Amino acid sequence: MVTASLFVVLLVVVIAGLYVRKVSAGSLVLGALFGLALASTAVGPPILSGFQTALDSLVSAISSAVGGA
Repeated sequence: MVTASLFVVLLVVVIAGLYVRKVSAGSLVLGALFGLALASTAVGPPILSGFQTALDSLVSAISSAVGGA
């Protein structure tokens, strides 16, 4: 399951990579195709779940650090 927060984080990483010329357009397409292939296997959902858990933890830590709820 790709959530909006995961999509935004990955989009920022890709745009930053393209901006500083560390990621070529060809490798970007290859990465997108690999991601789509991985998502359709049994291995994809646990990996995406792990990313989501890590992002949730990061957001909670930042929120706690700045005095949020």
